[in-house]
Amino acid sequence: MRDPHDTKRPEKPGDDSPDTSDLAARIARARAAQPERKLPVDVKVPGLNGASRGYRLASEFVAAIVVGGALGYGIDFVAHTRPWAMIVLLLLGFAAGVRNIVRASAEMNKPAAPSEAAASDDETKH
Repeated sequence: MRDPHDTKRPEKPGDDSPDTSDLAARIARARAAQPERKLPVDVKVPGLNGASRGYRLASEFVAAIVVGGALGYGIDFVAHTRPWAMIVLLLLGFAAGVRNIVRASAEMNKPAAPSEAAASDDETKH
C-alpha cells in the first residue's frame, strides 16, 4: 500500500494505479447492488423543499406586516393622527399575514393529483 504522506501523483492522467482501479470497481459493484432510487409520487408542490416553503411563508408574513405599517404611517402622516392609524393597520397587517400563512400552508399541503405514471403503474398491477 502507498504511503499516505506521499504527495506524488501519477505521471500520466490516464495511468490508473491499482488502488484507484480497485476503488472504481468497488464503487461500480456498490452502485449495481443498490436499487434505483425513485422520487416519491406524493410531492405536493414541485420544486419546493422545506427551506423554500419556510422562506415563502416568512416572507408573506413579514410583507403583510410591513405593508400594513407603511400604509398606517402614510395615513398618520397625511391625517396627523399619529400613531392610531399605524397601530390599527399594523394589527390588520398581522391578521392578513396569519391569513396568508394559513392559506399558503393549506395550498402546499393539499393532496397532489395522481400522476399519469402512477396511474399506469396501478393499471399494470391489476
